[in-house]
Amino acid sequence: MGQQIIKQPDGRLSVFSTYTDSLIVLDATPEEIVEWRAERAAERAREETRRELARVLDDDNPRPYYQFTITWEEAAAKDRAHDQQGGGRDAPEEKAQGGR
Repeated sequence: MGQQIIKQPDGRLSVFSTYTDSLIVLDATPEEIVEWRAERAAERAREETRRELARVLDDDNPRPYYQFTITWEEAAAKDRAHDQQGGGRDAPEEKAQGGR
């Protein structure tokens, strides 16, 4: 399981790590636990994205997604076909953040 959120006798919260058998957060509010977990998840996502980007940007690695790797031309063709079939964007905000 890894971690357990535990209610302390005073009503505050702590987090116990089953990996280290120790309390890793003490005297927290519910919102502090949410923010602590969210920040940890965000950092894991950043690290995963950095690793993925390193594979994609490595000129010596032409297939960063192994057999599933597609080229820019293939992606653009699939996107045009999707648009022609009346498909919209799943996430419109992606356009504003550097997408098409």
